[in-house]
Amino acid sequence: MDKVKVLKGLIEALDSFRIGRYTSLERVERAIVELNLKLPYDWEEIKEDIRAILSLPQTSPAYKRLEKLDRLATKFTRLNFVLLLLALAAYLARFWLSSLLLDVMALALIVVALIIVNAAYSLRVYVSAKVDAIYAEMLPELEKRGERLKAVVNHLIRLLRRELVARKYDLETFTLRLWVPDYSGIKIVRKPGRFSTRYVVRLA
Repeated sequence: MDKVKVLKGLIEALDSFRIGRYTSLERVERAIVELNLKLPYDWEEIKEDIRAILSLPQTSPAYKRLEKLDRLATKFTRLNFVLLLLALAAYLARFWLSSLLLDVMALALIVVALIIVNAAYSLRVYVSAKVDAIYAEMLPELEKRGERLKAVVNHLIRLLRRELVARKYDLETFTLRLWVPDYSGIKIVRKPGRFSTRYVVRLA
């Protein structure tokens, strides 16, 4: 197990939790256990904070509607997969049954699939934007629940820096991608832009 890679993944995952971005909590917990990390706070307390952050949008009256839209986007994604399989079947059938109808059917299925996948993507973008807006409205509570997470990330950054120095890594070339750049011991290399919503930072 590459300790540097695991520490990097832990830092980015815990940073994501601070703003309500979901990642695998089980994978994070497993990595902490495997590295036998001593954290500034009890892991159960940290998990409680993470779950509280992830559940914040559920307190909004708009959340039930957003949940329905998200489920609809999931259904569209599954339907898109089925349509693509049918289009592939229609295309392959041309090798046994040469028919203009099969060509038209395959093309029509692909067009419909593209429309549906675009609708699913648009729904997910809309839901994500609305959830972000809910978090923005609850910023004081979000920051309060993220205090311990921030302390843990700062602790892991120190451990990562120590490990990199011990391995004689070039700190100038080692980067992290973070949603929140308010940790100690880092320097911003690139701010969020058109193609990235996260900060690229290096260890100072």
